[in-house]
Amino acid sequence: MPSVTPASAGLPPSPATAAIRRALRDGLNAHALDLVRDATATGRPTPELAYLAALACARMHALNEAEAWLRQVEPDRLDDRALATEAFSLAGRIAKDRFAALRVRDPARARAQADVAIEHYRRAFALGGAPYPAVNAATIAYVTGQPALARALAGEALAACAHEHEESHWLHATRGEALLLLERHDEARIAYDRARALAGHAFGDLATMRRQLRLIGSAEALRLLDVVAAPAVIAFSGHMIDAADRRDARFPASLEGAVADALRRRVASYPAAIGFCQAACGADLLFLEAMQDAGNPTHIVLPCAIPDFVATSVAFAGEAWIGRFERAMQRATSVVLATEEPLLGDTVLFVHASNLIRGMASLHASELETEPLLLNASEPDALAHEGGTAATTQAWRASGHRVDTIDLSALRGPIATPAEAARAPAAGTVQRDAARRSLKSLVFADIKGFSQMPEQYTPRFAEVFLGTCKRLLDSLERAATDANTRGDGIYLVFERPGDAAAFAVRLQQALAGVDWTSLGLPAETSARVGLHTGPVFQTFDPVMGKPTFYGTHVNRAARLEPVVQPGHIFATEAFAASLMASGEARYACHYIGAMPLAKQFGIARLYRLVERDSA
Repeated sequence: MPSVTPASAGLPPSPATAAIRRALRDGLNAHALDLVRDATATGRPTPELAYLAALACARMHALNEAEAWLRQVEPDRLDDRALATEAFSLAGRIAKDRFAALRVRDPARARAQADVAIEHYRRAFALGGAPYPAVNAATIAYVTGQPALARALAGEALAACAHEHEESHWLHATRGEALLLLERHDEARIAYDRARALAGHAFGDLATMRRQLRLIGSAEALRLLDVVAAPAVIAFSGHMIDAADRRDARFPASLEGAVADALRRRVASYPAAIGFCQAACGADLLFLEAMQDAGNPTHIVLPCAIPDFVATSVAFAGEAWIGRFERAMQRATSVVLATEEPLLGDTVLFVHASNLIRGMASLHASELETEPLLLNASEPDALAHEGGTAATTQAWRASGHRVDTIDLSALRGPIATPAEAARAPAAGTVQRDAARRSLKSLVFADIKGFSQMPEQYTPRFAEVFLGTCKRLLDSLERAATDANTRGDGIYLVFERPGDAAAFAVRLQQALAGVDWTSLGLPAETSARVGLHTGPVFQTFDPVMGKPTFYGTHVNRAARLEPVVQPGHIFATEAFAASLMASGEARYACHYIGAMPLAKQFGIARLYRLVERDSA
């Protein structure tokens, strides 16, 4: 639901507060929290700053920290009614999130959180009179078996909607939710239909509506999911147009029109869609054109530096395809380079791009309360080459997700046997002698405030911190490929993102039990952990006498760790997507915003990693 922006008793915001609000508006939640910490470094935060810090934490799913900041607001004692209303609403949201997480596995604790949420939402409604807290309280009352209270609160929310002067999708969704709880089902459907029309491409807001309907869970509520339908979230993979010297036709140039028509029909069959794919000549660009002409968002993921990608996967088909590539890139919603470095003949970069496409689609679908699908335009009998369409499709099917196929053989007719076709280069591959880079998941961790530790505690600190790291590494099912330490820092390399995630979570859990005051550090001392996945070079370190890893992606991982909030695990989008693509189910990644990395290493989309369903 929307959030009012309080103005602290009508006064203009301070420069610090204005900067924090801009960061929150732009989705830079971790950066906003850093700005609050900077603004309060020498004293107690103002109620507004504490509220903004709590809001940033709640958006990062860091509920304990959100509650700690919110306790400093003390809304009961505020003269600023707008800020008090927002504080009570945020307290209700936090309790509601805890209720949702605990509902299945701990009903008693969940019910206690539900009661807290209802109380906070009712107080917010009493102060501000806005319909949103009232309808949230009504829904929680309904799902906890309090029908009379639910109807009363829904009636108050509906009456409050009548006093709202600005029409919006939120207003109609709130009306629909209240009408649903009052069992006025036909009117609820009309309200939700209007909300969907006004929402347009505000897919995140539609996801919130869908989440509320699933929380209500009645048969009528679940039927309304079709009214506020989520977009189709599509990972796309398809064969390139045949090179002139290809011996066995698979996607000849003469088939372009038929494939383009099939893709346009398929895209038109989705009420709305979001696409993730590469941009090679042939099926990729035809898919992008179909999506972009229909006004749908498209996210392009390239495996390497743009000139190398064009030379490998576009230029051989002619100047016209280069022009189409450039136009698709200009029209894309975003362009992600799996690595900004040259290809250097490493097909593993195509594997990395495929993993990112599948993982990013899965992350996005999760955020939008829907399931992703893979759409491909392919030869069903094509052999599975590294990073190619057949291998991508196999990996997607193994994850249990839906696959839609545009069958090139059905459009074109039969081709030579797979054994003959195997003699021709596969789409998206590069002929080379040996791999030079390999995909690795990287962990950088350190202890915030270590530099202020008194000298005499250094030996004991090393024993506690490094001893804990060693014990955790020994407990893993698969060992780290490489490990390095320096002072309070540790740098680890893993073959699989799931193993890196396991170490990071266990490290934070273990360090939470350390008595830091016995080491001359504040009691709230904690670790910062950064995670990244990317292609790296393996070399031999003659000084240390062991293999080690170098490359741009090692540097990127190192630049992430300094911007991590203490006590948290931050992951780059590449790590989060790779984790999702691997099928790892123990951990969840919550998007927290785009942030500048340390030492001017660019902007990165970051996620907070937690154990799944942690409350």
